[in-house]
Amino acid sequence: MEPADTHVRSALLPAGAEPPVRVYVNGEEWAEGEDFTVDGPYLRFSRPLRAQPKLGFGRSVMLAIGIGVYGDLKGDKLDVLYRVGDRTMSASVPLSAGEAEGIPPQG
Repeated sequence: MEPADTHVRSALLPAGAEPPVRVYVNGEEWAEGEDFTVDGPYLRFSRPLRAQPKLGFGRSVMLAIGIGVYGDLKGDKLDVLYRVGDRTMSASVPLSAGEAEGIPPQG
């Protein structure tokens, strides 16, 4: 079972992002209104995404010396396409459960 502190229900859009916004989670396009909504500068997800757990000191040392600890570091990958003026931009948006706690609730 996944720890609840890795669940993310909101993410901050890149600065200056304008609609239309297209969202891809792990390479799969999500539908606006069904899978996510745009709420000002935030994306709100209908189901939680998984943030990659933070690396503890032990894991960081093991990775630094070449010992893999990848199996327990699974998390979702969030990519967005959006407009800035007349240009289409893309960005990978980091998922952070800690940051999501500071995002105002939907309302």
